[in-house]
Order: sequence, then C-alpha cells, then structure tokens
Amino acid sequence: MQPNITKSAMVDGLLIGLLLSVKFILSAQKLSFLALLALFISIFIIVALFRMAIRFRETQCEGVIKYRKAFHYVFLVYFYGSIISSFVLLIYTSFIDANFLNLQFDILMKTYENLKIMIDDKSFKVLESIYTIPAPYALLNVSAGVLGGIFWGLILAAFVKKEKSIFEQ
Repeated sequence: MQPNITKSAMVDGLLIGLLLSVKFILSAQKLSFLALLALFISIFIIVALFRMAIRFRETQCEGVIKYRKAFHYVFLVYFYGSIISSFVLLIYTSFIDANFLNLQFDILMKTYENLKIMIDDKSFKVLESIYTIPAPYALLNVSAGVLGGIFWGLILAAFVKKEKSIFEQ
C-alpha cells in the first residue's frame, strides 16, 4: 500500500496547528501560570508528533518507514500546523489584541539595547515593518515553523524509522 503522506500530514497538522495556536494564545497573556501551561503544551506537541509519526508508520506504511519518509512526514505535519497557527496569530494580532505586535517590538528593542546591539536605520525599518503589520509577522511565524519542522523532523525521524527485517520476505 502506497501511503499518502500529504493527506495524513494535513489531517494531523490540524491538531498540531490547534495546539500551536493554544500555546500562542496562552503565552500572549503574560501570566506566569499560563506561560507554564504553554510550556507543557510545547512538550505535548513533541510527544504528539512522535506518536503521530509512529501511527503513520504502523497504519500507512505497514510498520516500515525509512528515515527520509519519516522526516518528510514530521516536517509536513509541523509545517501545516504552523500555517494554521499563523492564521490564528493573524486574527489575534489584527482583531483581538492589536497592540500585541507593538509590545513585542518594544521588548525586542529593549533587548537589543540591553545587549548593546546597534542596528542601523535600514534594519530598524525592516524590524518595525515586521512588528507593526500582522501579515509579515504571521509569515515570520510560518518561517519559524519551517525551521521547527526541520529540527523536529531530523530528531524524531531517527526514532520513528524502522527498516524491514532481513528475515521477512
């Protein structure tokens, strides 16, 4: 049976997207209890990715999956999840808390100042445009999702891969 990686990844990406969205909303509230809960959700996301990849291997790949295919599956699940969470982030920063990006920009500038990192006017304008308009910030979140998908895909695929036994026909 030939597995449909894209379809399975999209379905599982819905759950990961929901979890990433809840994590974002909890962490955006600036309450320590909710930040701790967001941390636990982050851990749960990793466990869920692993369990989803194992389930994909067992149900769609007849119990055998190569590293490359496992990486591809985990990457796609995380990527689709990050797209969903970016839409939630876009809605949140556009309609629910329009001041969120300005606060994030202020925190970033204070961090640069505390670390004594000098930025030129051109870099400042780029950062300002990313942190004041919701769409570029959401695209930045998708880019971070791509990196996250690569990171977790490289790690989890090593644990999910399972070669066919030499004793099986």
